Parts: sequence; structure tokens; C-alpha cells
Amino acid sequence: MKRTATALALLAVFFWAGTGCQHAPETGAKSASTAFPAAEALLPSPRLLVGRVIAFDAARGFVIVELSGDAPGDALTEGAELLSRTDELTETARLRPTRYRRGRTLGCVVTGGQPETGNEVVWLAP
Repeated sequence: MKRTATALALLAVFFWAGTGCQHAPETGAKSASTAFPAAEALLPSPRLLVGRVIAFDAARGFVIVELSGDAPGDALTEGAELLSRTDELTETARLRPTRYRRGRTLGCVVTGGQPETGNEVVWLAP
């Protein structure tokens, strides 16, 4: 019983000493709320990934795009404008989707630029 009382007293001292060690931040220090940018500064990109160029026929100005699993449906309609770009985000071409779609592939007409095999294809969401 004496050991229990000693252990409880020692525990009470540690608890009391532990709560007294907190200190107030310096007046010149930045608060946690200003250390990070505002939430509105962290908006997602309006460009949505459609897929990657897997073939390019320069003579006909036609590209075949392998669609990603979450390609937006509005980007696949005729009249939409797609962009192909390198992994460094340099735009290489502008594309227009056609009715040619089989499984996970989409045919596109090149309206400007010179796409390359492996370029990612993105859509600028409205």
C-alpha cells in the first residue's frame, strides 16, 4: 500500500510539472494561421487529364489518344478543344475529338501544332 501511495504522489508531481512547462509564443513569431497560404490559393487545376497520345499520323493530321480511367465525358464530345503537352507542361498541339471512339481510345483531329507520341492530353474545364 505504501508503494501505491508513493507512486500516486510521484505521478501527481509529474502531471503538475508537465502542465506548468508550457510557454506563450513570442510576440514577433508568426501564428499558425498565417504560416500557410489561404485556402482559396490552393485551388485545383482547371485542366483535366484526358489521356495520352499513342499514335500520330502527320499526313492526315490525326491522333489516337488512349483515354485515362477518369476522362471527363464532356471532353470527349465533338467540338471540345483538347491540348497535348509534354511532361514539362509545354503545349505541343491543339486537338478536336471526333466520333471515332473504341473502348479506351479516341480519335482526334490536329487543329494546330505538332503532337508527339507520349504527350499527355488535357481538357480545359469550363
